[in-house]
Amino acid sequence: MRARLLAVVVVILCATGVAFAQTSCIHCHGGELFDDAAKAKVKHFNVDVHSQVGLSCHDCHGGNPDPKLGDDIAGAMDPKFKPNPYIGAPKRTAIPDFCGRCHSSAAYMNRFNPAVRVDEVSEYWTSRHGQQLKKGVEDVATCIDCHSVHDIRRKNNPESPVYPTHVAETCSRCHSDAKRMHANGRALPIDQYANWSTSVHAKALLQKGDLTAPTCNDCHGNHGATPPGVASIAFVCGQCHVREMELFRASPKAAGWEHHNEFLAAAPDGKCNACHDDARAALQLTQFNGCVVCHSNHGINRPTVAMLGNLPDTPCAFCHEGIGKLAAAVPEPKDKAEHFVQTRDGLLATAAKMHLQGDQRFDWLVDQAQQLPTHRIMSADDGKPHLRPEFARLFDKFRIGKTHYLYRDPATGHDVSKAVRQCSNCHVVSGFAGHDTSKALLSGTREVTSMIARSERILLTAQRGGVEVRAARSELDSAIDNQIELETLVHTFSNAGAFAEKRKEALQHAQAALTAGQHSLDELAYRRRGLFIALGVILAALVALALKLRQM
Repeated sequence: MRARLLAVVVVILCATGVAFAQTSCIHCHGGELFDDAAKAKVKHFNVDVHSQVGLSCHDCHGGNPDPKLGDDIAGAMDPKFKPNPYIGAPKRTAIPDFCGRCHSSAAYMNRFNPAVRVDEVSEYWTSRHGQQLKKGVEDVATCIDCHSVHDIRRKNNPESPVYPTHVAETCSRCHSDAKRMHANGRALPIDQYANWSTSVHAKALLQKGDLTAPTCNDCHGNHGATPPGVASIAFVCGQCHVREMELFRASPKAAGWEHHNEFLAAAPDGKCNACHDDARAALQLTQFNGCVVCHSNHGINRPTVAMLGNLPDTPCAFCHEGIGKLAAAVPEPKDKAEHFVQTRDGLLATAAKMHLQGDQRFDWLVDQAQQLPTHRIMSADDGKPHLRPEFARLFDKFRIGKTHYLYRDPATGHDVSKAVRQCSNCHVVSGFAGHDTSKALLSGTREVTSMIARSERILLTAQRGGVEVRAARSELDSAIDNQIELETLVHTFSNAGAFAEKRKEALQHAQAALTAGQHSLDELAYRRRGLFIALGVILAALVALALKLRQM
């Protein structure tokens, strides 16, 4: 009977692809004494990294692995077995040190990977998870909650729960659970994953497949998982966004926030009316902590000009309503200007019927702009309409975005509209440096944007008419590069200095592109006039020939 059972187990294990050696543990746990859940420990162990390096159950849990003891539970699980006493499954509070018996030993781990880290457990005990576990709070994450138990895959395995594309989901199993997050006197938010899922980081990682895009552990750490302190947030973001961090740290904004934090620490309940008696008195803040103030923390949406605040009535104005001296120097072609006004007024009329106003109308118009027939073209690849390449580039580079974004609240299951942070949220008083600077930054950005967009439209008209425009496009590309740099230089929080110089350079390139574009239009008009004259001469010659033939 025993031999027959062993044969059945071997057949089952072979059928499931298990390629590890038979032991007393595998013999018993794959047999009739256990349910499917218990058998799963054996069924999936073949993909476990421990199995792949030649380790088995007894290497962690102890006991006598002799296959002959497959039916002798007491013998296989003998705590007095001198070579390897049976210790079984550890208590939850002992799991980190249980794993650390091997993973904290450089000498032992060197057998498998000389480059592997051996400080994970010591880091874990410094984390909020580890600190709570030491206090006896057992519903915090331990090794097995993140890495699994008997099917632990390597971290670079796409099936691993700690592979970059799965990390956020793994963390959310606890951090989106209201019962767990509110237990033991805690009141932690549960919408981090929902917010992160809408972020530019999530889209880069999950939609574009960019494995360098940050997920939870990139900001909070791996085993030493703890929220970054106020003073370190800029450094955390600065690991990737180096230029922005350097500009911010050198800006007057960084110093101003340090002073404000001192005032807020002394103010009751962080109310700004302790110092301000104007419109700013209605604000209430506890701390100014680097990048988070403007970009939020988990729901970091793609930064757009909407963050500057003081927006024009419509997003269309950024591309179609030129401002500044250059706008008058090279005007919009009449037919395109008339078409824009007609289209814009039609959209505004529809928005009025829908009772949309303010930010709601602005965001609706952003969506409509991407659906307009003039901005779309039928793709030859899939036969579906897509944004025209030139519009997609302009829309992408100029970063014309919405004032709100949606995320699904895990507590209610409903979509929630959340406003992006705008300069005008805090800088509400006209005449003060912050308010005026934010308006100047928006105006400078919009001036460059509108002139680049006008150049693009003029050059497209000339190009479609058969005029060579490559030289002008080189100037246009340079202006777009300058525009991208302007978006970074916003972190100087000054419309003078580097921002003003880059704006001037961008307008110079835009002017060159506009001038060349106007010459191209003139050439196109000249060609068309020449064509009409030639056609007229040919037509007159044909008429004269016909009359002559008739006389003959």
